Amino acid sequence: MGPGSLVTPDTDRKRKAEQLEWMECPVCLETPRAGPIYSCRKGHVICRECQPQVTQCPTCRDRHTDCRSLIAEKLLSRLLQDTPVSCKYRGSGCVFEDLVVVLGEHETSCMFRAVKCPASHRGACSWVGPLNKLIQHVIQQKCAQVVKSKPPQSFVSTIGDFALDQTVFSKNTPTHWKPVMLISQDALKFFCYAIFYRDAQGHWFSYVRSFAPPAITSNLRVEIRIRRSGNTEAEDGFLYNGHVSSSEATEADILESGNYLLLRDDQVRKFRSDKTIMEYSIALRQVEAASPPVV
Repeated sequence: MGPGSLVTPDTDRKRKAEQLEWMECPVCLETPRAGPIYSCRKGHVICRECQPQVTQCPTCRDRHTDCRSLIAEKLLSRLLQDTPVSCKYRGSGCVFEDLVVVLGEHETSCMFRAVKCPASHRGACSWVGPLNKLIQHVIQQKCAQVVKSKPPQSFVSTIGDFALDQTVFSKNTPTHWKPVMLISQDALKFFCYAIFYRDAQGHWFSYVRSFAPPAITSNLRVEIRIRRSGNTEAEDGFLYNGHVSSSEATEADILESGNYLLLRDDQVRKFRSDKTIMEYSIALRQVEAASPPVV
C-alpha cells in the first residue's frame, strides 16, 4: 500500500463528517440523531420529525416519502458512535461539538438555545430567540420590567394601579403586569423572572419562573413578600417561600404545583396607597442537590 493511500485520523474524521452531511434532512437542515430515517423512491432522506409534515419530497417532489431507508439508518448509527456532531443551536452561534450520547446534556443548558420572551404568557410579545440575547431584547423592547438586586440579594419594586376612577379592583377581566426580570451577578445564571397578575374574580397570583435547565431550577428557592410600600415590618404582609417554576411550565402546571402566592382583593386592597397597589420583595437562593439514596 502506497503512502498516498494511508488513512490518517484527520482524513477519517473528514470522511465521516461528509457521510453525516449526506443524511442531512432537506426540511430542517439537521442531521438526524436517531432513526427511523425515511426517503422518497429516489433515495432522498427525510428525518423522522419532518416526514409526517411533508406531502412530497422537498428535493424531487416525489409524493412517496414513507419508505424506510435502512441503509441510512445503519450508517447513521455507526457514524454517531464515534463522530462528534454540532450542537443543534449552531445556527445561533454555538460552536460546541460532542458525541450524540452526551450532547443532549449540553443542549439543555446551552446559552444559545431558543426561548420565548417572558411577556409571551400574556400575549404581549412573540419574540423567540437565543437565551444569551434575552436581556438585551427585554431592555430594548421594554416588554419586561428589569429590577436589579439590593443588598442582601433581594429585588424590591412596586405594582402600580390605574387612575383612581379606573382602579384594577373594579375590573372584571384579567390584568397582567409586565414580567419582572431579576438581574444580579448571581441571578444572571438563573435567568429568573417574576409574574404578577389578577384574574377576573379578584384573585392575585405571584410566582417566579426560570430559564435555567431543570437540574438547576429544581434546586432554586424563592421568597416573595407582599406588603405596603415603604413598610419593612416583617409581620406586615404575606409571604411565599418555595420552589421556582420552569419557564416552559404552563399556567395549569404552575397552578397544579402550588408554587405561587395567592391573595384576594380584600387582602391586597389594604396595601394600596395612591396609585401604588403594593410593594414586593423577592429573594432567590440555590439549595444543595439531594444526594441519591444509598442502596
